[in-house]
Amino acid sequence: MNNKDQIKFASLALGCKTNQYEMDALNNEAAAAGFQLVPADDAADVYVLNSCTVTAEAGRKCRQMLRRFRKQNPEALIVCSGCHSELYDLGPLCDLSIGTVGRSKLLAAIISKLTEAESPDRASLQQERFLVESGNPLWKQYEELPGTAYAEETRAYLKIQDGCDNRCSYCATTLARGPARSRQPEAILREAGELVAAKYGELVLTGTNLNSYACDWQRIDPEAPGLIELLEDLSRIPGLIRLRLSSIDAAGIISDEFMERYARIERACPHFHLSLQSGSDRILRAMRRRDTRESFRGAVETIRKYLPAAGISTDIIVGFPGETEEDFRDTMDFCEEMDFMRIHVFRFSRREDTPAYDMPDQVHGDVKRERAEKMHTLAEKLARRAIDRSLGETRKVLAERDDESGRWHGYTEDYLPAVVLPDTSRVISRGDLLKVRLCEGCDSFVIARVSD
Repeated sequence: MNNKDQIKFASLALGCKTNQYEMDALNNEAAAAGFQLVPADDAADVYVLNSCTVTAEAGRKCRQMLRRFRKQNPEALIVCSGCHSELYDLGPLCDLSIGTVGRSKLLAAIISKLTEAESPDRASLQQERFLVESGNPLWKQYEELPGTAYAEETRAYLKIQDGCDNRCSYCATTLARGPARSRQPEAILREAGELVAAKYGELVLTGTNLNSYACDWQRIDPEAPGLIELLEDLSRIPGLIRLRLSSIDAAGIISDEFMERYARIERACPHFHLSLQSGSDRILRAMRRRDTRESFRGAVETIRKYLPAAGISTDIIVGFPGETEEDFRDTMDFCEEMDFMRIHVFRFSRREDTPAYDMPDQVHGDVKRERAEKMHTLAEKLARRAIDRSLGETRKVLAERDDESGRWHGYTEDYLPAVVLPDTSRVISRGDLLKVRLCEGCDSFVIARVSD
């Protein structure tokens, strides 16, 4: 294949931060190989979609995007990777499908397909689907991707593990991602150093289940280094401004020892996204979650014992099979008690091959919709409460992007969305860490002024 510099390469990641990390890595590899990167809504010669299957709606969006890519350029090579393409055959919607493993070879497969397409008989370009069976060795070790995951933002995602050994009854992601496997610390530290050298001020650690990090070697040696040791090592990288964890489960990780050490890491953000899913013990058992109300409450109390001002956010699923009005009220009451700063609300979505798919007492769609609206209302109330409580306090905001009014947008260390008013006394650049005073609250963000 010739003239790769003239081949336009577009990609899009749906769903979680792990998916975005994987696309960032592929984009960097493609750029290094000479492809011209363009936005996903532009005309391109290659479109790559990293798909999500967490809900039926996520799967629908994947298929919709593949059709949109085909419409944007009927002659383009359409590629789908990720969870949805691992579990479902997307047939004529794409030319190449590769699932969730084997993606270290994805760019080579794309180049091979493009070369094949240059043949006189373009009809020979047939749809191909590569899947890895559960017994394949690739399910048993972490797969390193060739490209460093350079992002378009000031914050960069850093993937440290893949897969999950939990079997929550509603989750299709564990079926698509396979068993938990951890990335070697040396590789994580190498990529982290490259990202910091490239002026990414904040690193967000991500994976399918961060709680499982280091489970591979801790099965052999329970005293082997784990997540907290990794955080301590990362914090020593010169030039790093912030470290942040993406979603974790409270069970099995939040302890006095963990929090005492975490609180001593100056660059570790005082923000925790703890996946709750329900505030009803009965529903938590049906979901096969490892937390109970009491254990979750204990974890939140432990976090606030060491970091009193920590921001805590969560995920909630409404309308799980068998959820009664009493269960839902328990969830609403528990969320208010926990005083979450942010709640991501999901309506239960039946996923094939999960235990919850065939559970009795499926909740009607109208009931799920009504409960979701009530939970969204509570989420807005708690978010505004967190903002109002912060007014008058000093925070640090990482400047991520500016707008036409000269204001800078970013997040505080405890993950409050902030808009920083222009300051004529200094020049602010993308990536600057701004000391600010939070001065005015809005429904979804706080307005701040640069402080001396």
